[in-house]
Amino acid sequence: MKSSYRVVVIGGGVVGASVLYHLAKFGWTDVALVERSVLTAGSSWHAAGGIHALNADPNMAALQAYTIDLLAEIEKESGQDIGLHMTGGITVASTDARWEWLHSA
Repeated sequence: MKSSYRVVVIGGGVVGASVLYHLAKFGWTDVALVERSVLTAGSSWHAAGGIHALNADPNMAALQAYTIDLLAEIEKESGQDIGLHMTGGITVASTDARWEWLHSA
């Protein structure tokens, strides 16, 4: 490990790994990721398998769509099967307010 880097990303969860991945895609090479334990062993591991594709916030919906596309791209780039299976889901509205929220999404 070097004594200095242009960028040091702290945390090897999904966000930290994504930041490092995107910096590398933009050609940055003087970067490092620092993780205290095992990659994705914290919150990212606990949320594994939870991919949401519906969101009332257009910015979050765009980020979610980008992420789903990116996972397929990473699988192609790496040649590794990431085991992604988009199986769908169901959201149930139990109140009028929830129905309005779902209807606006």
